[in-house]
Amino acid sequence: MLVFSFLKITAQSTKSIKGQIFDERGKALPYANILVEKLGIGSVADANGRYHLLGIPTGTHILLVKVLGYKQQRRTIVVDGKNLYNINFSLEEAPQNLKEVVVKGKGQAQRLEESAQAVTVVRTGTVKLQTADLGEVLAKTQGVSVQRSGGLGSPTRFALNGLSGDQIRFFYNGIPLDFSPYVFGIANVPVNAVERIDVYKGVVPIQFGADALGGAVNLVSSEPVERFNGSASYQIGSFNTHRATLSLGFQDGQTGLFATTGGFFDYSDNNYKIDVAVSDPQGQLSQESLERFHDAYRAYGINISLGIKGRKWANELSLEGYYGDYSNEIQNSQAPGLIDLPQFGINNAVAGNPFGELVFTSFSAGANIRYNANLSKNWEIDVKGGYNYNERESFDVTNNLYDWFGEVVRVQNQPGEFGPADNLITKSESIFLRQRTKFELNGKHQLQLSVAPTHAFRTGDDLLIDGPLDPALDEGRLFDFVVGLEHQMELFEEKLQNIAFVKNYSQNVKVTALDPSDGRTTVDKRAVNNFGIGNGLRYNWSERLYTKLSYEYAIRLPRLDEIFGDGQLIQENLGLRPESSHNLNIALNYGSKNYGKSNWSIGANLFLREIDDLIFLLVDQDDFGAFQNVWSANSTGVELSGSITNFLKGLTVSGNLTYQEYRNTSNEGPFVQFRGDRIPNTPYLFANASSDYRFDNIIKEGDDLSLFWSFRFVNAFFVGWESVGQEQFKLEVPNREIQSAGITYRTSVGKIRNAITAEVQNLTNAKVFDRFGLQRPGRAFYVKSTVQF
Repeated sequence: MLVFSFLKITAQSTKSIKGQIFDERGKALPYANILVEKLGIGSVADANGRYHLLGIPTGTHILLVKVLGYKQQRRTIVVDGKNLYNINFSLEEAPQNLKEVVVKGKGQAQRLEESAQAVTVVRTGTVKLQTADLGEVLAKTQGVSVQRSGGLGSPTRFALNGLSGDQIRFFYNGIPLDFSPYVFGIANVPVNAVERIDVYKGVVPIQFGADALGGAVNLVSSEPVERFNGSASYQIGSFNTHRATLSLGFQDGQTGLFATTGGFFDYSDNNYKIDVAVSDPQGQLSQESLERFHDAYRAYGINISLGIKGRKWANELSLEGYYGDYSNEIQNSQAPGLIDLPQFGINNAVAGNPFGELVFTSFSAGANIRYNANLSKNWEIDVKGGYNYNERESFDVTNNLYDWFGEVVRVQNQPGEFGPADNLITKSESIFLRQRTKFELNGKHQLQLSVAPTHAFRTGDDLLIDGPLDPALDEGRLFDFVVGLEHQMELFEEKLQNIAFVKNYSQNVKVTALDPSDGRTTVDKRAVNNFGIGNGLRYNWSERLYTKLSYEYAIRLPRLDEIFGDGQLIQENLGLRPESSHNLNIALNYGSKNYGKSNWSIGANLFLREIDDLIFLLVDQDDFGAFQNVWSANSTGVELSGSITNFLKGLTVSGNLTYQEYRNTSNEGPFVQFRGDRIPNTPYLFANASSDYRFDNIIKEGDDLSLFWSFRFVNAFFVGWESVGQEQFKLEVPNREIQSAGITYRTSVGKIRNAITAEVQNLTNAKVFDRFGLQRPGRAFYVKSTVQF
């Protein structure tokens, strides 16, 4: 029978098929398997993803392409008159639940997930085609809470297992996010500039050189490929929102020289409607649905990198320059209040006074250098360094007092909407270095040493104050030095991996100021030194089941604003102590083998955060305040997650749930009376669900259509301490239920891949409140076009 088939094929006119196999970013996939189904003719792609099939008879055939770590792809082709056919493939990376692929086929993201690190990897291959910003993408991750104060560009509070703000450190390709054009908040980083997101929970690897208390987030961009490549996206939608990104890159395969550049532009009027409580001339309250009139946001940035890769003397040597700029109108303070008075016809309305002219602006510029090399077979050195200049300005000089209709209702004697009038410029300069040395003892043991000094200088100028007695002119210097030593071992045929480390944190502070009482220059200094330890353990019970146990005694050193104040309403506190926390995670993951048509995964993580000397801003009755070490707290909880691909053909479903008890445990200080209370303004129960239904070959071979849907639930939580006041009068942010849905069509023309997405966010037009009871946008429509080549 086989001989007959062979003779029949050879008797026909046979043709050739060749091409190249890429991932979604346009990077060549080496050693992919390609097969002509039913004929038994196949090949393996070379190191550059190129393949060549010979002896293909005329007729209709199905090509099947498989690469470990990627979704397999089938394509129907018709072979007729031509002698040679060029057919390229673009494969989509498989979801996170691919836990059982043999080691040699695992990608970097999968190896990281299955390491002893307490990390969750979020891939953006599909979501970057959609319209949600990075804040919404992260909010769909178990254990992560992202609270917003409004629409695009609004202040964002990122929390991980309860801890938030500066307790979490953010990085871009291992470099602090402050040394990038994306310094304006994690939620405002363009999704298209990120290939994947690594979320480290409570236990932070030494290579970051970070003093994080509750964890770290590393945004990873795509690597240059050996050809000219790039992508561009443009999004338009409700509230006059426009978002654009562009990235270009080239690497020469012979010399290793490469160049990349990227840029982004964001703008939104943020003029969505909110429900506000307004009063008439007699002081009677009523509820009105009004547009926000002073909340426009604009940001743009660019970065350029030049370097060389793949040389004997350097795996990589590169230099990057960047610039970022943003301007944000401020509609109201962060705590305007939320009132609910059904007897007066007011159902959850925002209270408080709006602003009509207050504006915040900022720009950031700098340069980074990277060097990575193998000094010998066992020695590797990795160096990252950078310089950043950042300038922020607040402009609050008007005498006008506005109402929610956008009209001036009164002219005040004293200027200033937010507080005393100011035109404050804050200038910061920072220099950092991260040097990591790795030594392979043998195939089972590895040592790493990380040395990370950072120097920051800050001063300012309030342009409304003449002369040297301007407190903004005070100069502050901060020197942090973090050293880490780590040992990693793998035993029992790599079933067990253990990572043990020790860190040392030191900080030196110096403030030079002019004493307004006598005009003398004063110098204040202080220094602190602390140690931390940690360990991560992972054991593979089988190909389908592994567990992790991780712990760190973590230290977080105070930041510039916390120590030096802001020159306006926040006073300096040189005696501020570092925060500390005992962080523990116990994780379990169980999944299917990776060879079936349907793959699934379930996971659970128990966590504990026992925190001491928490830093908090204490404000007096005159709105002046200072950061203080005021309380201790515990955060305990559980995260559950699961996903299944090809539940039905083309259908992927996933979901997660987080429950946390984040409570005050202070035995002394100003918050001892609230001992046992949940920490205010912090969600404690939230869940996500999503689905994606994909149809292949809709209009032509190789295209696809995806229908996607997502749902997020956040349980109600109190804005203030839960033990204060009577139940019916407590300010509570109500339950939040948000749905989004959309459709994406993808196709390709040669090597150019196109995608267009139409999406509806807040599908049901739910009335959504968030941080401090501020109202989020209602239903919004967006369209996004993405081109990759």
